[in-house]
Amino acid sequence: MKLVIGRIGFIAVMALGLLSVTAAPVWPGGSNDEGPDDHQDNGPSYFGFVKDSSGKIITDAKVTAEIKGRGAVITRSDKLGTYKIPGFGKEVDPKNVIISCSKEGYRQIRTFKRTPPGKAPVPAIEVECTLQRSAAQ
Repeated sequence: MKLVIGRIGFIAVMALGLLSVTAAPVWPGGSNDEGPDDHQDNGPSYFGFVKDSSGKIITDAKVTAEIKGRGAVITRSDKLGTYKIPGFGKEVDPKNVIISCSKEGYRQIRTFKRTPPGKAPVPAIEVECTLQRSAAQ
C-alpha cells in the first residue's frame, strides 16, 4: 500500500512539475520571485543552456531529466537555448538525476554540471549540454 501511495505522490509531483515547466517563462538560474524556502521541499531545480561545439545556442533541443529507477521529464530549450526543470522533491538525490539533450542532426558530446559551492540544500543545479552536428549520411 505504501508503494502505491508513494508512486501516486511521485506521479503528482512530476505532473505538477511538468505543468510549471510549460506554464512559466524560462530564465537560467530561476527567477527572483521564489522564496528562500521554496527549494527545501521541492529539491533543487535544474537549468542550463544547450549549445553547439562552437558555443552557439541551440533552440528547440529536447532536454531530458532522467530520475534513475523512476522515469523522466522532458522539456525543450527556448529561443535563447535555455531550459529549466523544477525540483523533484527532497527524497530524490541529485546524483540520481541525469540530464541529457538531443536534437535531430546533432549528437550529444558533453554535459557539464555546476553546483553552488558550500550551499546546503542546493537551490539549483546548472547543467550545460553541448551538441555536435552529425555527419551527413
